[in-house]
Amino acid sequence: MERLPVSINKGNLLRLKEERSFARDGLELLEEKKEALMSHIRSLSSKAERLRAKMNRELEEAYGYLRQSMILHGRSACERVSLACRASEEIEIKEKSFMGVALPLMHISLPERIPSHGIIGVGVSMDAVAQTIHRALEVVAELAEVEVGLFRLVTEIRKTIRRVNALENIYIPLYEATIKHIEENLEEKEREFLFQLKRQKGGREEVVHGSL
Repeated sequence: MERLPVSINKGNLLRLKEERSFARDGLELLEEKKEALMSHIRSLSSKAERLRAKMNRELEEAYGYLRQSMILHGRSACERVSLACRASEEIEIKEKSFMGVALPLMHISLPERIPSHGIIGVGVSMDAVAQTIHRALEVVAELAEVEVGLFRLVTEIRKTIRRVNALENIYIPLYEATIKHIEENLEEKEREFLFQLKRQKGGREEVVHGSL
């Protein structure tokens, strides 16, 4: 087993025990962080699934109206109407911190949609396309917020898992092995010291008895 390159003395033994205790505390905190991140990832994953399903329904409806418009009015007419559309939505992005991870908070303002095209050559289905997409933008913004948050959380949990593994499988075992090695050597030195004391004491007693 590998050990840390330190001298064998009581000072280093005490220092290493303190560092081992600090590493164990750090491991415990990282384990708690990992569990919290996993829980939040599961929660956001479920939310993302619901939002994707909702967005797909909205966009499927919009594409249905679009197909209908192209059949009734032709591709060129649909393209002309689309060029007249103006984006009036406003997006505000803030951040909140979760376990040291910056998660986005996205807010989209959807003003009442006012058609920017004329009424000639425009059918009901064309208006329905614009209205449905306009309505879907709120879901798209919320889904973007959740998916960016998920990406950042997954990145952070990978880092956390690497740190947990490093502490658990490398650093703490190194401290354990080094501490055990120092303790065994100090105990051996202490036994040898006591043995030498006994020999010296026995030698002095022999000299005293011999002189008597």
